[in-house]
Amino acid sequence: MSKPTIADVAKYCSVSTATVSMVLTNKGRISEATRCKVLQAIEELGYVYNQAAANLRHKRSNLVGLVIPDITNPFYSEMIAGLSHYLEQQNTLLFLANAEENVDRQDKFIDSLISQNAGGMVMCPATDTNVDYLKTVRGRGFPVVLAVRPVGEGQFDFVGTNNFLGLQIATEHLIQLGHKHIAFIGGQERSKTRSHRLGGYMSKLMEHGIPFNEKYISSCGASRSEGALETRKMLEEHPQITAIIGYQDIVAFGVMRAIKDLGMTVGKDIAVVGFDDVPEAADTFPSLTTVSVCAKEIGRAAGEIILARMSGNEEPIKSLIFPPKLMIRQSCSS
Repeated sequence: MSKPTIADVAKYCSVSTATVSMVLTNKGRISEATRCKVLQAIEELGYVYNQAAANLRHKRSNLVGLVIPDITNPFYSEMIAGLSHYLEQQNTLLFLANAEENVDRQDKFIDSLISQNAGGMVMCPATDTNVDYLKTVRGRGFPVVLAVRPVGEGQFDFVGTNNFLGLQIATEHLIQLGHKHIAFIGGQERSKTRSHRLGGYMSKLMEHGIPFNEKYISSCGASRSEGALETRKMLEEHPQITAIIGYQDIVAFGVMRAIKDLGMTVGKDIAVVGFDDVPEAADTFPSLTTVSVCAKEIGRAAGEIILARMSGNEEPIKSLIFPPKLMIRQSCSS
């Protein structure tokens, strides 16, 4: 059976080929109902661009865009290193954009990448990213690989880690050390990744018959200062807490600072676990016990997939999950 064409899509949903083209290129005035109808037809018919031909037709370059939500987070620095080193080996350029968790800003960067004829994009989606918009972008023949943060229920290539398992491992370790009053600090409440991590945390508490206390959970931004602020609040209100899990290492560093500021000892009075295993985790004092998620490997793997898609690879959607590993250090001394 021959592959469906734009004409087939137009006929299927009773619109003109020009309308289909405008939806794919995100140009012209198209009603939301028509746009959704065309996207649904594309999905049902399995219409895709021939990527290799599209690259030639649109004179796509060997430029790959990377859109991240927070350039100040050291985890992303590690991921960027893994991606950029791989692309450099393949004579491909990397363009970096910092969305700052702003969807409008993110979408402008994506439009800019396309207008500059970039070959494809790796992105860590900002919270509240519009999945339909990403599907439209991909429908225009622009490959998209998601990293770290999944959206779209398996509709895009994805590289990341098992966040649920990562927090199960961290929580189990603290429980085995004898902790029962374990707090969780960090992440944004709307974040799916945070939900997965919280799920792992709560499942282990339930497994060991430890009552779940919602007052032990607090959200905050990805910074040392916010991690420290929330920790001080948490410990002042709940002095019985003996262990704290930071949503990210950068938050965990703030947790450790707050514990010291309150005159307590990290690892002795209160155990601390992070998530990411950035280089500073091993070098700080005391060194931070954390869940390692192979940031550089995630970057490299995302690079391999995006270049394959840019070269015309039309294999089914890929989801590559790196298993988390607990790096036990001084911050959890028994």
